[in-house]
Amino acid sequence: MPPATAATIQVALVPAPPVYDDVNAWPSWVVEAMDRMDNEKNVNYGGYFKRAVDWWVVFERSRGWVTSTKGLPTDERPAEVANWLRIDRRNLKKIPTIADETQYAAQWRAWWKALQPDWRSFDADNRLEQVGSGEWGVLDHPGKNGVLMTLLSLMWWRDIATSQTLHDWHHAARDVAWTIWQMALVNSRYVCP
Repeated sequence: MPPATAATIQVALVPAPPVYDDVNAWPSWVVEAMDRMDNEKNVNYGGYFKRAVDWWVVFERSRGWVTSTKGLPTDERPAEVANWLRIDRRNLKKIPTIADETQYAAQWRAWWKALQPDWRSFDADNRLEQVGSGEWGVLDHPGKNGVLMTLLSLMWWRDIATSQTLHDWHHAARDVAWTIWQMALVNSRYVCP
């Protein structure tokens, strides 16, 4: 796991909102996604991923559970994501075959960076910093073809991660958690303590 910094402590200390208080009002695609991403069943994904999933529910709720057929931009997107969308998208539990862990991890990180707004900054190791604010642009994309795809594809990476990429996966999970948290707060009725 990456060393603790002010940003990681900030993300780690923000309490997860009560996401299950209106589960009966969730659309079926959210229920299905939560069943796949439920961190109680998938304990190896860790706290940052759980926080990302919980904040994702707040994000989707704040956007009125809308969904569209248009997805996130495809620049730098891993081929495995495109193949899964084309062939297996109706089965969220189906994990695509990822032949090269290192290549997938590098491509996922490149896609994540390509989705970021210009105001996001990088640290000395060329990792996104969890600071700043502004418009989220193309990443502020609710629905089953939006931010959910980054979460699912991040899970696929973790499912195959070895010591080669696990450290990078933890950094990615932390940034995804921070990003979704920030986007969720934009239109949410939830207020941080």
